[in-house]
Amino acid sequence: MLSRIANNLFWLGRYLERVEDTARFIEVQYYSFLDAPFIQKEEIALNSILVMLGNPDYYFSKYDRLNEKDILYTATLDRENPVSIISSLSFVRENARTTRDILSEDLWEAINKFYLFLKNFSRKKFLKAPIELFEDIIENCYIINGIIDRIIMKDIGWAFIKLGIDIERSAQLARMILAKIESIESMEKPSKVAENFQWRTLLESAAALDINKAVNHRATDKDKVLELLTLNLKSPRSIAYNLQKIHEYLMMISPEKEEKPETPEFTAGRMASQLKYTTVEDIYREGEKEFYSRLLSEIYQLASKIEKRYFVF
Repeated sequence: MLSRIANNLFWLGRYLERVEDTARFIEVQYYSFLDAPFIQKEEIALNSILVMLGNPDYYFSKYDRLNEKDILYTATLDRENPVSIISSLSFVRENARTTRDILSEDLWEAINKFYLFLKNFSRKKFLKAPIELFEDIIENCYIINGIIDRIIMKDIGWAFIKLGIDIERSAQLARMILAKIESIESMEKPSKVAENFQWRTLLESAAALDINKAVNHRATDKDKVLELLTLNLKSPRSIAYNLQKIHEYLMMISPEKEEKPETPEFTAGRMASQLKYTTVEDIYREGEKEFYSRLLSEIYQLASKIEKRYFVF
């Protein structure tokens, strides 16, 4: 496969996952201060959205204070914001357009239809009912992911798409956890109820609330949430699980089928093994912010290694 094609498929997957994760995170944060005003202050929720997006400087270059409507628009439909949902979706479509020769027609049509739907959505219509749009975005992502998993050939092209999805999911999970830790730290002496409410919204943001019900019997205390989203090897909404899948896809793609030192395959395997034998107590010993900041940096370094090995053209 040409490096250019592989690169486009990889980034198609990354941007697709970014669209879904961003929409779900914003939806949950928005709901949280509407449904629980005495526990979740609006300022905390809005700031959490900016932290998750990763470019608060862009927002404050246009607006001088936190405002619900401005943040929702900036994160969702602002074409000038490189990490908005519409920007990420436009990158999904562009990467799909340049690889149409090898994509299934069903996949291209689903992506193109989704893009045209969001492109023509006005700010006024969106701000009247933002929750409805977020639900439409998530549903469209489910449809596209269903096509990827159920219809297209499970070849190297498919592996590059899945590799991009899981790299991005791992990074977004780490970013969500960091954003939530920062939100809790910004609260003045939060009660146990208020803190557990924050961890519950994190589970919702990560689409892991139902999994948590099965694994932890609805408990939403810090230890159980961090274990589920970071270390659980059976949950597709955990970082450890996704690192295992990343390693599998890299071994499928690798011409040598070997894990030589300094290769992405070796790095992914080592990261997956390290998390497999990490405990929540280990996370606390290092410090939560330090642990997840380091892990996020290592995920981005792995992504960079993948690009250097397979996408130099």
